[in-house]
Amino acid sequence: MVVTKIQAKVETRKVTRVAAYIRVSSDSDDQLHSFSAQYRYYRELFESSPDEVLSEIYGDEGITGTCTEKRAEFNRMMNDARRHRFDRIIVKSLTRFARNTKDCLEATRELKQLGISVYFEENGIDTDHVSGEMLITLLGMAAQNESVSISKNLRWGIRKRMEDGTYINSSAAFGYDYIDGKLVVNEHEAEIVRRIFADFLAGKGVQAIAEKLTEETGELWHHQCISYILANERYIGDKLLHKYCTTEMLPFKKHINKGEQPKYYVRGTHEPIIDEETFRKAQQLIASRRSVERQFHDYVFSKMIVCGNCGHSFKRAVDSGKAYWICTYHNKSAANCPVRQIPETGICSAFVRLFNKLKANSGTLLKPAAKQLEMLILKKQYGNSELITARRDMVDAHDQLVQVHRLRESGLLPDEIFNERKKEIEFRLLRLKEKEVSVADTDELSDRLTRLYDLIDLLEDTSYLMDFDESIFRLAVEKIVAMSENEVLFKVGDGLEFKERIER
Repeated sequence: MVVTKIQAKVETRKVTRVAAYIRVSSDSDDQLHSFSAQYRYYRELFESSPDEVLSEIYGDEGITGTCTEKRAEFNRMMNDARRHRFDRIIVKSLTRFARNTKDCLEATRELKQLGISVYFEENGIDTDHVSGEMLITLLGMAAQNESVSISKNLRWGIRKRMEDGTYINSSAAFGYDYIDGKLVVNEHEAEIVRRIFADFLAGKGVQAIAEKLTEETGELWHHQCISYILANERYIGDKLLHKYCTTEMLPFKKHINKGEQPKYYVRGTHEPIIDEETFRKAQQLIASRRSVERQFHDYVFSKMIVCGNCGHSFKRAVDSGKAYWICTYHNKSAANCPVRQIPETGICSAFVRLFNKLKANSGTLLKPAAKQLEMLILKKQYGNSELITARRDMVDAHDQLVQVHRLRESGLLPDEIFNERKKEIEFRLLRLKEKEVSVADTDELSDRLTRLYDLIDLLEDTSYLMDFDESIFRLAVEKIVAMSENEVLFKVGDGLEFKERIER
């Protein structure tokens, strides 16, 4: 007699990965909806759950909920959903998720197609249920109508204050402080403004000015900020109001007012920092430089190709009507570098072949590489007490910033104290962010992972190429190394490198 033991089946409990989404406005007066309160609530909610585990908390603070374009954390959550990093989303209420029916439905439909449900706690709506979308539509329409009505009333009040000259901007331009509702020169910042105008009129470019200020002040300056200062009439003591206007209906979109709505130019509203003659000369120089920039044509491979032999860059040349790219060192003398010119059409064809190969093999080549990077990042962050402390302190600082905004809006905090306190908290947040990056030691890995996933998304969202596509090339390729006139190396995504032959 032969007896075979049949092992009992052990049921494995399926654990649902849940993501929580938080959004609060800086003028919210509901303590229960504060950023840190919601953050702690969701962390505690899943600590003892046997069937659900908190995968990630996404939080947008101090911004509008009427559209999703400027909600960085919401967009990060949607990108992670497309990468199947969680199975379910929980959010306090539908108005926290979206006040725009179109955006709300598009997001929930996409999530449903991805197999991810959304649960709205206060509304009792679960998109896993058949009736969920209909309820979302009704509630979303109500929230949208409320948002439109509030927006119209606010804009009417703002326009009336602009007409009678009593409108005060929500924040002071760099170089000024708001004291008792009036713009007062901040001498320390004003000196920087005067220097920016002087350097610009002396011939320096906005990027050079920004880099020099960053080096000297220790604060990050962008060239866009320099350009904004140079074109701002505030510095001659005037105000141009209603430079931007907003669409009447959702989704509200802010755009430059090109005459579709009235503007209001008010002279002598505050003490100037720059005299009118200096400002006029700066505007003339800005217009002159823009005219020159429009005449410059940037070729698709400009600053993209380097020589694999000598390290010099390649430049474009045309011979007998055909475009070529040639090593600048070789171009001076053939004895300097043996790498000869490469036909532009050959580089284009090589990219098309590479793109199609990557698209065909993305699942076996790129996605496993992305998973390995994810595991490496998790291992580096797991149990990192310094990282946990830094993130907890960031949540507390965010909450303090919300409270300061509320006190100012309620009239309990003067503008001078508000500005000082706000700068202190923002400085602390900046330092905490720097600490988070330094102790996490995964910033470079995260950037690599993001670039790799961007490449994977591009490959999945694009059909096989029949011809060279400039926009796709710019998104996919970081650099081209010319190994010889017959072979180039494309650097793409997460530092991945692929060689392709040049067909002539």
